[in-house]
Amino acid sequence: MVVIGTGLAGARVAQRLGAGTVLIGEENHAPYNRVLLAEVLAGRYGPDVIALPSPAGTVLRTRAVRIDRAERQVQCADGGVVPYGTLVLATGSNPVLPPLRGLFAPGARELPGGVHAFRTMDDCLALSAAVAPGVRVVVIGGGLLGVSAARALAVRGAQVVLTQQAERLMERQLDPASSELVRRHLTDLGVEVHTECRVRGVGVTDGAVRRVELADGYLLDTDVTVLACGVRPRTGLAQAAGLDVRRGVVVDDLLRTSDPHIRAVGDCAEHAGRVYGLATPAVEQADTLAAALGHTPGGEAAPRPYTGTRTLTRLT
Repeated sequence: MVVIGTGLAGARVAQRLGAGTVLIGEENHAPYNRVLLAEVLAGRYGPDVIALPSPAGTVLRTRAVRIDRAERQVQCADGGVVPYGTLVLATGSNPVLPPLRGLFAPGARELPGGVHAFRTMDDCLALSAAVAPGVRVVVIGGGLLGVSAARALAVRGAQVVLTQQAERLMERQLDPASSELVRRHLTDLGVEVHTECRVRGVGVTDGAVRRVELADGYLLDTDVTVLACGVRPRTGLAQAAGLDVRRGVVVDDLLRTSDPHIRAVGDCAEHAGRVYGLATPAVEQADTLAAALGHTPGGEAAPRPYTGTRTLTRLT
């Protein structure tokens, strides 16, 4: 049994499947609970506090670069080849980098200085190192990640401006009344919130972003800019392997892909036309998959096939 991805879904599957499982992940950190990254950014927790239980199998810290379905092998960036009987894709998602004017110089592939995504532990630690009381921060994106980042940075004493293109915060997860409560909470922390506000570009000085330009021409001075513009399912491996991919890797109620030897769970999986992108569905899918593969702790009855979930987002 081989699992690609050490996020919440992948680590959960590996933990449930137990000894003999190989878990492949490219991050240098031990598997951790991504949901709690904002608490690390706020300074409430250290990185070790949000570590997930160590799986009983083998953990390989390398990047999977190719799936050979004919030979049932995963080829890795370090030259290793890992054979599988059943392969689980838990590759998660990548942050969306918006096409802002001035964000990338011609031919450049790296973000300019002062600009940070907020998705991984490395993102979190780099952002933490860049922030101190009084530092001016512009967070672009008022979804779950943007709100979490803005709140954490405000707790750290930064001067935070949060820009959201939609008419309200977290419009995909919350109703208008709940969204207004979130806005009020951020405002009480000193965050300046702008909704129905589109960012058009950034201004770079000496290799670092120092201005954020809004569509109405207004300029925001900034020392640190956080990109929290959503995420996109990470499906490159699956596409290259010829699996059925739409927005995510298409799976059935038992999390099977179009290849009977490959399953998919979490942010990369598309079930019944939906990609959830939230922690609770990822854990539910991991548990359903473990049960479907015959691994249920304590002899408990296997759960039913996965039929989707209704998830409420709780902010603390």
